[in-house]
Amino acid sequence: MTNDTENHPAGPEGIVPIFATPFAALHTGADREFNARLAGWCESQRALAAVPGDPLLFRGRSDLLESSDGAAGELRRLILEQASRIVAGLGVDDAKLGQLRAQVRAWCSIVQPNGHVPCQHFTGASWLAVYCVQAGAPDPAHPGAGVLRLYERRLGSVFRDASTAALKSPFRYGNHAWTPAAGALALFPAHVPHEVSVVRSATPLILVFAMIRFTEPG
Repeated sequence: MTNDTENHPAGPEGIVPIFATPFAALHTGADREFNARLAGWCESQRALAAVPGDPLLFRGRSDLLESSDGAAGELRRLILEQASRIVAGLGVDDAKLGQLRAQVRAWCSIVQPNGHVPCQHFTGASWLAVYCVQAGAPDPAHPGAGVLRLYERRLGSVFRDASTAALKSPFRYGNHAWTPAAGALALFPAHVPHEVSVVRSATPLILVFAMIRFTEPG
């Protein structure tokens, strides 16, 4: 068993964060025209689907970014550039990261009003990027609708009382929610369970999920 606490300066009480989960959220700068092309592309996939499936949730094939469509190549570059930058910022040496080969498998999910994405997680990749292609206007009456929610994993075996109810970040308990907006990207470890809550806007929510891993060349 290794002890990594020496790499994290302790506070005055000797407290260090452990088991921390990185979560990044940013706006990529993608414009309305680009997202409109992506939305039309995703909708065309749904129209061509052989099996109708769930009328409130469409999940496309996992080779979305391997398409010859120009928007696919642009989105692939955007996602990998942002993911690599974020991972490098977490402490991975730039030179080492530049030697690795990024592998990505992605699909689009179109969530209709009153639809949702059930809880999912992925063990075959290091990172999961979630890019928002289209989102409706938020509904003040349903502030928790249509959000990407990451589940708190520590609660299953932890006794909670008044002393743990209001811990400071990064030690507090509770799920984490991110509100998608067109052109925004979220990145987090792919193994973390997550869902998209029920969409209450009149506009379908369109997301691209991309599983990413970095491997040695060859």
